[in-house]
Amino acid sequence: MRGKFAGILVGLCALGAPAVARAGWTFCVAESSGGKDIWITSVFAPTRERERLEGDFRAYLRSRGVAQPIAQCPAAKDDKTDMVNAQITAAEFHRKLGDALHEVSAPEFDPRR
Repeated sequence: MRGKFAGILVGLCALGAPAVARAGWTFCVAESSGGKDIWITSVFAPTRERERLEGDFRAYLRSRGVAQPIAQCPAAKDDKTDMVNAQITAAEFHRKLGDALHEVSAPEFDPRR
């Protein structure tokens, strides 16, 4: 995984929070194996643990032809505004790097849909 990808999420949100889904808000970010294509979801209320969200997001991207996606979802925060700001910051970060940013509506990768 590229250092810039991991660094931005670690800097934005405390990733050491418990793995169990809780009330709050999050979003997910993924990169392709080449690292120049970035997928970012809308902010949503998680209904399951972060590891499962990340796996579901990877599966969603693979089903659309993305090879070896690397996905991360920050730990949920109670304040939606904080999470929206973190999502905007992540998107701006990748735009400044010249990455191709692809927006994903969060419910699209929910396997229960």
